[in-house]
Amino acid sequence: MMQMTYGKGLLTDAVWDVIVDTLARWKGKQATVELRKWLEENTEITPFDGGAFVAIGNEFDLFVEFARQGRWQIRSVVGAYLDQMGRRYGKIVARIDERNTRSLRLARHFGFNEVSRSNGVIRLEKEHG
Repeated sequence: MMQMTYGKGLLTDAVWDVIVDTLARWKGKQATVELRKWLEENTEITPFDGGAFVAIGNEFDLFVEFARQGRWQIRSVVGAYLDQMGRRYGKIVARIDERNTRSLRLARHFGFNEVSRSNGVIRLEKEHG
């Protein structure tokens, strides 16, 4: 079982590289050293072999290391994480750029439903149980 960890500085360089790329690609923003420090001190980081979940409360992001993207089955890892989040919060939230079809497909596979759109970002929710 994955252990959820708060503010322990558990972002590997490989995961940080994905966060940097994600912000540039989907948000048009540059990641800073200050952002990395803030994430490591203020978010719940749940590492797994090949990536990490980064969450604040019931809202999370999933980051898969470049070397592992498209090369392994992530569904069991995501399923276990969502089960933990669902038991803890009841409702789980994901916000995904509408252009990110791979992430949207994965979220819908796990039963997330679109509840709103704003500025090109889709808010999806999933109720536990």
